[in-house]
Amino acid sequence: MIYLDNSATTKPNPAVLESYRHISEMMFANPSSIHQFGGESEKLLFKAKDQASYLLGVSRGEIIFTSGGTEGNNLAIKGIALKHQKRGKHIITSTIEHPSVYNTCNSLESLGFEITYLPVNEKGEVSTKELKSAIRNDTILISIMHVNNELGTIQPIEEISQIAKKHPKLFLHVDGVQGLGKVPLSLDNSGIDLCTFSGHKIHGLKGTGILYVKNGTTLFPLFHGGNQESGIRSGTENLAGSVSLVKALRLMKEREKKRTGGLIRYTSELTKKIGRNR
Repeated sequence: MIYLDNSATTKPNPAVLESYRHISEMMFANPSSIHQFGGESEKLLFKAKDQASYLLGVSRGEIIFTSGGTEGNNLAIKGIALKHQKRGKHIITSTIEHPSVYNTCNSLESLGFEITYLPVNEKGEVSTKELKSAIRNDTILISIMHVNNELGTIQPIEEISQIAKKHPKLFLHVDGVQGLGKVPLSLDNSGIDLCTFSGHKIHGLKGTGILYVKNGTTLFPLFHGGNQESGIRSGTENLAGSVSLVKALRLMKEREKKRTGGLIRYTSELTKKIGRNR
């Protein structure tokens, strides 16, 4: 049997599994503990954040480790909505978002938020013209995925981010889960305020993820407790999961440099063959 369901989940890389096993066994102390073992775990956590920020081209303080795409999307959308609702209660998204975005927006309607669900064309693309028209004075958030998990459609995120830049009172969230390692996406000075990634889509482990939160972007936390992750995500840090995620991210970035051109070429050839057979 040939496995072709990488959009749902990928097989963990053996090196990632070994990294998780090693850290779980050797660095089991709570990074928030004040003793020596805890301090060593904290240093390793900071090192993982440094590596993640380098690989994604952002600063360490902009990296929040999460349990994956669903949590990241919920934290980004609800975090902005609840924190900035006094400014406005209007959110823009599309009709073909992942359920963790679509259903999150839908749930906010019961709290008095108004959601504009942008339609897409026959290719699954959002119209930037319709997006511009949908922005209002009370719009606080635009949430659009980078690459669709079912259609493979690549949304015009760069153009959308330029539109968002012209409206400094709103935030732009991008669900980058499916695009990571496949379609390049720059975060630094891009106009993107929040971006979600998941470990198990890049040969990492389930239950690991990253939420990029641009410096200056404030969120209402979904978890309250010990103020881990700069107070945005309380709870004992998953050190082994975070380190293994960064390992997967590094390996993915190495593959991306070597294989992206080939993937584009294969896709182009496949598209031509499908067109000839119609």
